[in-house]
Amino acid sequence: MTTSTVTGRVPENLRAQVEEIAKAEKRSLSNVIEMALESFVRQYTELHPQFRADILTGLEQMDAGEVVPYERG
Repeated sequence: MTTSTVTGRVPENLRAQVEEIAKAEKRSLSNVIEMALESFVRQYTELHPQFRADILTGLEQMDAGEVVPYERG
């Protein structure tokens, strides 16, 4: 697998938390960041389209007057 370098800025406390995770998991910081990015991309590509579709369906239903009132209970 070919790799490339990505540079970015994160708050110091976030970096410290990721470093703690890497240490606890006995992984490199780079490996933990790679796993986090893979997880984000997977969630975005798998869940985001369905979430967006659900929102658009809901808006279409609202426009058509197909709304069920929310009642607190």
